[in-house]
Amino acid sequence: MEESLFMQDSWHSNHGYEAMLDFQMSWLMRLAAEKDIEKPRLHQICKEVLLRLIEKEEERNVEILKVEVWRQWASIDVVAEIDVIVDNKKEQHLVVIEDKAYSMLHDDQLTRYKKIVGEIYEGKRNIHYCVITFHDEGKWFDKLKNDCKKTGWRLLSFYEVIGWKDGEFKDTESDLFNEFWLRKWY
Repeated sequence: MEESLFMQDSWHSNHGYEAMLDFQMSWLMRLAAEKDIEKPRLHQICKEVLLRLIEKEEERNVEILKVEVWRQWASIDVVAEIDVIVDNKKEQHLVVIEDKAYSMLHDDQLTRYKKIVGEIYEGKRNIHYCVITFHDEGKWFDKLKNDCKKTGWRLLSFYEVIGWKDGEFKDTESDLFNEFWLRKWY
């Protein structure tokens, strides 16, 4: 895997990784809803990411109608309202993302966020709670996995988000995507 020129500099700090992930997740989900995108490979990956987040990745007949994203809403990293048609039936979803790169969960974060979201969206949308982490092994990951399981959140590693497996991914038509998701930087 090549090193990223975009995400790696001499500082070698992970400060800011979570903010970059927030922007990337917002961008990927919004691109999935674009109809006239001239980057078919990128568009396909974005659609797969969105379907993975709303747990519809096995569905073949899905049209993405609308995606609206908010970053740092009520201190939650990313919240996205998503409208889709699955097999000619309209569905409304909500994706709630908390990302973790360099800090642990604190102050019962996941339970608090679930309560905040539930007060507004419960019964109105299918809600999908996801924690995305840059780690995929070790004690830190195991603790995060356990916390997610206890609170009903899904835990996805960085590469699970895009469905990446060693050697499978080739560059897309987007340098921004390639540098962030397909290069070594963390």
